[in-house]
Amino acid sequence: MTSRTLRKRQRAGAFSDDIDFDLEELLNVHEETGIAYRAERDAKRAKDEEQAEYADAFSGYEIALTDLPALCIERIMGMLDSPSDLYNVAFSSKLLMNIVTPDMVIRSAVFNNMKRKDVGYRKTIAEIMQHVSSRSIHLPSPHRLLRLLNAKTCERGEKCFGKNLNTGKSMTLSGTHHRTCGMALCDNCIKFNSTKISYNHFANDLGGGDDDKPSRVAFASWRTLTNPHQDDNGEWHGPLVGVLELQQIQNSYSEQDEKVEALSGFVQKALTENSNHCPSHYEEKAVAYTEIYEAAEKEADDYQEKKEKEQMQKYDESRQERITKRLTKLRGVHAQMVDIMKECPMKDLAMECSWNEESERNLLKFECAFVQSTMSDLLSAPSNASKSAVSTRTETIKQKFNILQEKDFFSHASIANSSNRFRKAMYEYCVNNLTPDKLLKSSRADATFFQLVEENKPTRALVRALNGVEKALEDIFSLSVARPNDNEQDAIAEARVARYRKLATVVWQKKKADFRSGPYPYMMDMQNLKECYTACIEEFRIMKKNAKDYVASADSRAFLRREAEGAGIISRQEALNLVFAPKIY
Repeated sequence: MTSRTLRKRQRAGAFSDDIDFDLEELLNVHEETGIAYRAERDAKRAKDEEQAEYADAFSGYEIALTDLPALCIERIMGMLDSPSDLYNVAFSSKLLMNIVTPDMVIRSAVFNNMKRKDVGYRKTIAEIMQHVSSRSIHLPSPHRLLRLLNAKTCERGEKCFGKNLNTGKSMTLSGTHHRTCGMALCDNCIKFNSTKISYNHFANDLGGGDDDKPSRVAFASWRTLTNPHQDDNGEWHGPLVGVLELQQIQNSYSEQDEKVEALSGFVQKALTENSNHCPSHYEEKAVAYTEIYEAAEKEADDYQEKKEKEQMQKYDESRQERITKRLTKLRGVHAQMVDIMKECPMKDLAMECSWNEESERNLLKFECAFVQSTMSDLLSAPSNASKSAVSTRTETIKQKFNILQEKDFFSHASIANSSNRFRKAMYEYCVNNLTPDKLLKSSRADATFFQLVEENKPTRALVRALNGVEKALEDIFSLSVARPNDNEQDAIAEARVARYRKLATVVWQKKKADFRSGPYPYMMDMQNLKECYTACIEEFRIMKKNAKDYVASADSRAFLRREAEGAGIISRQEALNLVFAPKIY
């Protein structure tokens, strides 16, 4: 053998092809290409040097945030999507505190969690804005709104029901992000400072805070009311009206309109005496807060919807690309299998399959259970399906189906002339109700099935395969125990046999549950099948004898032949149904 280094390299073309070769033209083209390449390289180098020079000019140059124009600072703070970050920035200086706006705070809370509305800061702002839209709480300022979003401890301070006297600190808030009635209250304050009103209280019927008809009552939860809170600076927070005023209204008036009018008076009084906003100014601010919140919610939802659509589109494109690649590979695998199986007499049965181009994992599925199980790992990972692996497995499939053909399995010759009633019934079922493709689709037509055929045990192989065909065994049982007599071929005899077969089917369905051994209710192994068959025959004989004895009785025949008279009397057909129905002991 000649080594690779000693092999003579052949010339790419003949010497005659070089007659018209122009060396000067080649050199000119090479020179032009070199000039273009060097020009592009120098331009890129100059651009990089210019950018580096620009970066070096501003390196180490910093501008304090407070030195920027107020409009720039507002735009920067408006881009923060975390109320915690906004809180830390805003309260770092008086200048930044004065720049904080309701729009800034509300948008930071809404955009903090784009995917879900019921968690975190977005849940907190939603609860606060629900009370604002119902015009039922003192309107929080932007600074208070920011404090509410970031509150860690109860705001009642000295009046906190959960205050620790050793440390002098109020109770820590639970992690549910609730802001009861627009206040940061601990669990103890909610428990001991809230009152549950009765079902017939007028506040229950005021509605849910519609803008046209605001309820003006701040519920801590359903039917639960709490009182407003006055801080150390004398400002009131929480509900506009407390439990005291609502209960006085409930006790003083009988008509609902009178109660609503009285409630409106208390609200006006609270806004006049205990609020920083007059009634008209309060309404304007509440409308502005609501509009800001609704606009932020819509913008967040639209952005999230657009983002989800883009992600879904990318996923669909990626999925379609994967399906196309898998489909191309699987078509090659299928074509190779068809080429190997072309000389097999039963190739149509073996290669029967279905294509599903919408499913990424089940693009190709063979109808024959044995073929599907043999090729399953290659079908699930077609990138690993080498030609040798496909060839080896297809040859195995071809060999098994050639054995079926050589043994003439589907003629069922082994049970054609059997005197055994079960085998005789099985032959009748296979000839009249079973096709080769239906049998091979059975989950029990597996490698063991083909092994039994190869070992010249066709009956056991057939029983195993039929065990995976739904209702096959119960039909065979009914055929084996209820057969017409040779001297009876009339319609009456056929009807009697049909009724006995119906009874046998019911017996099998009741008994098979005690003998099943597979993942499906109609699967049994050979030992359980024999035991089930024996038990069903015994049960059927008892029920058949009981039915005959019942019909043989003169009283029973008289009862069955009489016509039903009046309501509640059983008919003949119903009596017959009762006779042939299984008895439950």
